Amino acid sequence: MKIVSFLIKMPRILLTTYLLITGMLFVLISCNDKQPNSYSVLKGPFRQSVIETGELQAVNASTLSMPRINYIYGYNFKIVGLAEHGKNVYKGDPVVHVDPSSVQKYIIEKRESLENEIASANKLKAQIINNLQDLRAQFMKEQSSYEIKKIEMQSSAFETESRRRVIELEFRLAEIRLNKIRRNLELRPKLDSLDYRIQKIKVTQKENELKAAQETLDQMTVYTPLDGIFEIEKNPRTGQTIKVGDEVYLGYPVARIPDIRTMKVNGYVLENDISRIKTGLEVIVRLDALPSVPFHGKINKVSMVCIEKDQKRVFMTEVLISESDLRLKPGMTVSCEYITFDGEDEIFVPNSCILEENKHFYLFIRKRGKIRKTEIKTGASNNMYTVVSGDLDPGQALELPENILKVKKSEYAD
Repeated sequence: MKIVSFLIKMPRILLTTYLLITGMLFVLISCNDKQPNSYSVLKGPFRQSVIETGELQAVNASTLSMPRINYIYGYNFKIVGLAEHGKNVYKGDPVVHVDPSSVQKYIIEKRESLENEIASANKLKAQIINNLQDLRAQFMKEQSSYEIKKIEMQSSAFETESRRRVIELEFRLAEIRLNKIRRNLELRPKLDSLDYRIQKIKVTQKENELKAAQETLDQMTVYTPLDGIFEIEKNPRTGQTIKVGDEVYLGYPVARIPDIRTMKVNGYVLENDISRIKTGLEVIVRLDALPSVPFHGKINKVSMVCIEKDQKRVFMTEVLISESDLRLKPGMTVSCEYITFDGEDEIFVPNSCILEENKHFYLFIRKRGKIRKTEIKTGASNNMYTVVSGDLDPGQALELPENILKVKKSEYAD
């Protein structure tokens, strides 16, 4: 009633204007009730890709192994010190400490053995000097005895025959003893020299063993050869990450120092997609921890063998990343978008607008109020769109196949 009273009192011009505006608003609202068609043929850049996960690894890395030492010190050694996994280390830093007790015990034994051999060498040297002096003294004594016997034989001309015979035999005996001592004086120094040289060789051998043991003791501490991130390997005995107290085989890898300047992704592709994957394809890599930042790379390797992973059949891939970025660290999980098609000026339509019948594909195009069923050929596809070819023009309006039953028969084109 209030509205009617208001309208009666309103001047005619204002009333006419009010009614006109109200009518226009009603028409606009009525028109908006019918939503415009939001599906159409599109043209422009189009990308087809396969997205899978992967793990970052360094292309180059230095492997730190258990010391490769002689088995005389033992077969397995216990790790008594280890740098923290993931720690930034610098060239020359000690990162692995191996239990040196067996080597230290060996060194103590070899020192005692070396001291014994040195003592034996000194004793032998003293004996050689004493023996030589004794031989010289014996030689002088025998030479004197020989001279005496020689004089006696020369003065035995007036002795009886038997006495001369005895004196002559004694002279010959003295001569033999003198010649024997003379030969000993010539040969003994040579023989003693050989014995002494043998003993010196034994001393040198013990010294070398001790020196090698000292060098081995220095190997019980492993130093990093370059700057990088310290990554601990798994223990082959337990399958778990190596830790302090573990026994590890000699020469077995303990840790890696990756060079994070050049990184790669160890990824995989499902067997259904492998036909589109080949070396050289562009790949966009995104960190799970930083998905908004893309890194670019290319496929370097594709495995020729299909394996099972998480109950799926997959092919392993290796992607080399072009950029060098400190945010890329080994072990981080990433998503890899393998670019299998990248067109700059393609015609494509929403996937929901395509109808498949008997291995043929169709679109329903609305033109001048009529709908025409048009056969097309499909190309590359992604989650939302598919590249198509046929009697199409960019911008043409499309109808969803499921809405065709609702369209009046009069709207179909001949």
